[in-house]
Amino acid sequence: MAETWEVQNPDPPTLENIPETWKGYTKAQKVQTLLDVVEDQLRMVRNGTFDVSKGVDVAALALEGQLALADFYSDAEARAKSAKHVAEYIEVEVASKIGKDALADGSKRLSEAALKRHSTASDEVKKAKQKAIDLEKEHKKWRCVYDILKEAHIFFRNISRE
Repeated sequence: MAETWEVQNPDPPTLENIPETWKGYTKAQKVQTLLDVVEDQLRMVRNGTFDVSKGVDVAALALEGQLALADFYSDAEARAKSAKHVAEYIEVEVASKIGKDALADGSKRLSEAALKRHSTASDEVKKAKQKAIDLEKEHKKWRCVYDILKEAHIFFRNISRE
């Protein structure tokens, strides 16, 4: 997800320089910026340098990150599902072509299992399935990030109560 938020904001994001509006940021840039700030604040807690009076602010940023990530996550889910359907379609098309080619050259008709084996071994199907796997992996990663932000919200909200 490392995109070019640096172009928008040359300083590393901190709690103090979070933009009032996110104009000019992509969804990915916004999410990455919020994640960077929350991660920085967690590091400060671990090092004993965190200002507990900022707990509510960081909790709010974690919620803002969840809101931004909701759209981002749903887009990743849609891309993963679409890629899976495309891979299945390509596999059927390749199997159909293999079957037609076998009949055209006078070979006997191939069984469904043989067609499946041959189509699965094709480079076109392998590439489509790998793309679907990669997009599913990305989708799951964003789900984990969403859950981490949820936990960060609770953590920082509780710190501010101490």
